[in-house]
Amino acid sequence: MRTLLTSVLLLAALGAQAQQRYNLALVSDYLFRGLTKTDHEPALQGGMDVRRGDAYAGIWLSNIDAPEQAEGIPVQMDAYFGYNHRFGGFNLDTSVVTYNYLVDSLADETEFRLATNPAKGWELSVARGIKQKTWYPEIRYEHYLQHRLYLDVMAGVWLQDDADDKGFNLRAELARDFPEFHSIDLFVALDFISDQTPFGMDNDEDDSDIQVVFGIRKNF
Repeated sequence: MRTLLTSVLLLAALGAQAQQRYNLALVSDYLFRGLTKTDHEPALQGGMDVRRGDAYAGIWLSNIDAPEQAEGIPVQMDAYFGYNHRFGGFNLDTSVVTYNYLVDSLADETEFRLATNPAKGWELSVARGIKQKTWYPEIRYEHYLQHRLYLDVMAGVWLQDDADDKGFNLRAELARDFPEFHSIDLFVALDFISDQTPFGMDNDEDDSDIQVVFGIRKNF
């Protein structure tokens, strides 16, 4: 909650002389690093972010699946802020993200993230979840193709301090923008997770899953 308040204050502070952007999306399944947050049901998502120089902050929301007998609103609200440090030809993007679950505050998480872009289209990152003691190193590649198509490929692994198990996630997304239709994007993604319960023990039976996700989104 403290990070959420910090992000809101930064949004207000940056907003006067910063570039503001809004986003809205409808997806067939909300997959977060290979794990579904909507029990494989559709999700409506949206948010805003502001950027001033190399500093940025934002808020993002999505509906999620509500646990049985849970009270509250089945909504996830993320708040984040960060700064992209530049040292000549090298950059280090440092950020803090809070995942706030309005239906179950016990599941709230704060994550610290470091990322760098070693070459055009490439990003290497590592995220550290504080409460659940998780690590998520990831490599990402984005490439623009002909005919307004672009390819986004991500590979990461779920790790937890107190678990012997792990979960590999691989996602390949193909999207196309349509400026003639109010600049919307249509995309399809193939998402693989090697274990849907990656925080167990080595002798747990891995329950891998492959999902195809469709979506439409728009940036304002």
